[in-house]
Amino acid sequence: MIKVVLTGIWASLIAVGAVFGVLEWQKHSAAGAALSAGVKLEEFRTKAINVPIIGGGTIQGYMVAQFVFTVDAIALTKIPFNPEVYVLDEAFKTIYAGEQVNFQNMKKQDLPELAKKLGENVNKRLGMAIVQDVLIDQLSYIPKKDVRGPPKL
Repeated sequence: MIKVVLTGIWASLIAVGAVFGVLEWQKHSAAGAALSAGVKLEEFRTKAINVPIIGGGTIQGYMVAQFVFTVDAIALTKIPFNPEVYVLDEAFKTIYAGEQVNFQNMKKQDLPELAKKLGENVNKRLGMAIVQDVLIDQLSYIPKKDVRGPPKL
């Protein structure tokens, strides 16, 4: 009877040890892969911005946009400012100018180009490749007639 109990305890210890060993191996393997990649990314979410869309000399509506962008963490330590300000500025300029994207008549392929252009413009302004990727979190067009404002007297 004692041999059976001891054999059961021994088998349990071996199983627990094997599970612990595999978990440690996976943890160190994932850490090694991240270190070998050499780039650690941080994710930032911008504030929502409202951009007026002008056509025919009048305001036609507003774009509400919010972005998520990834930044090289090592390069981020080398700059003394927040890159969010530059992403928002480039987004406002790109949307307001509207040369690349016609926001009143958008097509599906325009959004990836907008995100790519924002990242390229920010990196060009900063003089280094800090922004790795720009994602569109929210992009809405609100026609002027649907905007609520103060009551007209």
